[in-house]
Amino acid sequence: MSSHHIVRENQEPALLVQDFRALEKELLDQLLEWSPTIITDTYSLDFFLSEEIKVDIVFAGMPIPYLQEETMLFSLEGSFFDTAIPYLISKSYPAVNILCSEMDDTIIKYAEDINMVVFCENRRYVFVKRYYEKWKPKGEKIFVDPRVLKSQEGLRPTGGQSFETETDGFFSLIFNTETFVCIGEEV
Repeated sequence: MSSHHIVRENQEPALLVQDFRALEKELLDQLLEWSPTIITDTYSLDFFLSEEIKVDIVFAGMPIPYLQEETMLFSLEGSFFDTAIPYLISKSYPAVNILCSEMDDTIIKYAEDINMVVFCENRRYVFVKRYYEKWKPKGEKIFVDPRVLKSQEGLRPTGGQSFETETDGFFSLIFNTETFVCIGEEV
């Protein structure tokens, strides 16, 4: 980061890690470039310690004797996501990147309260309402539940919740629901 940038607390998306294997190391390193607040559970803590990456907050169901200096330990109240995401919302984080082993329905219920990007199984998921448009090269895979689509342009169905971009250029999706829709792409 150049010296003329001022980073205010909570300005960058927090990094909430339930499964560090959700992304390849190179992509994880890109998320770490801006020094986000790193929040994890006991499962992923050892990875961060072995990589000498500073963890800010750990949510755990038991005491942990080997934490880094200045790492805060909070009690796990229910599931990891039901504890950590409300914590971020209460601390006024506007956004969070989440690394997890599978798309958890628990995550979706917080889409109204915080901007989330979820990475799992080498896919990137975003949550949007009404309309979505993005430029992609030909042949890229997009994942969305076809039952929520009012219309789509630039994509052809390939089965199930999978679509493929027809050409280099923009594709667009219009939804038939007022709730948040989860859209995935390969990373």
